[in-house]
Amino acid sequence: MTTLSAAAPAQPAASESILSPRYLAVTIGFVASILLTAFEAMAVGAAMPVAVAKLHGLPYYSLAFSAYLTTSLLGMVLSGQRSDRSGPRLPCLGGIALFGVGLLTAGTATTMAQFVLGRAIQGLGGGLVIVALYVLVGRAYPEHLRGKAFSAMATCWVLPGAVGPVIAGVLTEDLSWRWIFLGTAVLIVIPLVLLAGPLRDLPRVEAAERDEAENARLRRIRVAAGVTALGAGLLELGSQEINLVGLILAPIAIALLVPSVPRLLPAGTLRARRGLPTVILMRGLMAGSYFGIEAFLPLMLEQHRGMSVTFAGLSLVTATVGWAISSWAINQPAVATRLSKPARVRTGIAVCGLSLIGDIVAVSTATPLWTVALAMGFASLGAGMAFPTVSLLTLELSEPEEQGTNSASLQVADGITSTLAIALGGSIYHAMSTDGSSGGVYVLLYALYIGIAAVAWMLAPRVRRA
Repeated sequence: MTTLSAAAPAQPAASESILSPRYLAVTIGFVASILLTAFEAMAVGAAMPVAVAKLHGLPYYSLAFSAYLTTSLLGMVLSGQRSDRSGPRLPCLGGIALFGVGLLTAGTATTMAQFVLGRAIQGLGGGLVIVALYVLVGRAYPEHLRGKAFSAMATCWVLPGAVGPVIAGVLTEDLSWRWIFLGTAVLIVIPLVLLAGPLRDLPRVEAAERDEAENARLRRIRVAAGVTALGAGLLELGSQEINLVGLILAPIAIALLVPSVPRLLPAGTLRARRGLPTVILMRGLMAGSYFGIEAFLPLMLEQHRGMSVTFAGLSLVTATVGWAISSWAINQPAVATRLSKPARVRTGIAVCGLSLIGDIVAVSTATPLWTVALAMGFASLGAGMAFPTVSLLTLELSEPEEQGTNSASLQVADGITSTLAIALGGSIYHAMSTDGSSGGVYVLLYALYIGIAAVAWMLAPRVRRA
């Protein structure tokens, strides 16, 4: 049971948009936050090998990524609980500030241990922010404008995706890798200032008083989040190579994840119960499929087809552009009125999966390399249709006081399934290939990820409640 201390946003006129005066401040604020996050992700990914080498930490390279992942999962759960209880203001602004502290810690690192600590702080802040932004969209915009807000989020990745790696390369080669982290940290103040006002002015949703049983349940969820984060980190570490360490870490990670992950998801998620549980499960499967392909595509282009690092990276630019175009298109009346949300999800998954077959063709034949970028572009068109629609369904099927928890479940499913899919792919890669030059391993990997997409496609009709 909830009470509203202020009226929810009234239904605006048909001519209003997320850039209308009523919503302009919150739109500018979250767009600035996503732009900064996107640039950091693209630039840091390009500069990471140099940074780790300079710190003499190449044997611990994967820790720079797993540290971010593990703490972000914890941040997502904490943000969801706090947002449901008292609104997204504290987790959003606090998360942005923590993200900045992490950037400063990593950018000033003199040892690999300090660098990994910085990445862990970044991950905690990033996890807090992403869930809080989902709640912000749910509470700041009426239902028919939320799709356009998610479309704006997708568009924010286009420019950073195109110029982020280039800027990172110039700064790394001409100045220092540290400027990637320190320069981004300086810019943190922009989203902090821009979001402070809109977050303060959000309609408040007050949850009923919690009894001791509810407090105990929330504590168990927080513990499960910590165990899940640890398990995910161990799994990522164990999948780096097929050796004794990996063989020890992998079963420990699975033993941690099996009992903890279900506690972070809506009841019935793993059984694909109709409604929200299927929405969450389907999002995880979609993420595992799409980001699994995306993780191994540059490796295939470089090691199997002999492309340079620059051209391999540019092949992913088509993905950001395709995603943005598609997420914009599904909010146009010609599409929105003809395709229901479940139909949009199923169509998007089908387009994505069928397009990825093009990558299998590129691996097994002498197909021109531009067809790989074309196939990835079409796959991202499908992903850009499916992913934002699943986000909309999550908010639509959630009570206002549950938007934080359910948005956290969505992000946890996304992160955990991506980790599992990429870890499985990494194990297959190391087991079958020594140098990545054989095309057979990539055919198997892509077939695996397309199969995961097929399972998500079959679940799409179950996103509506019975």
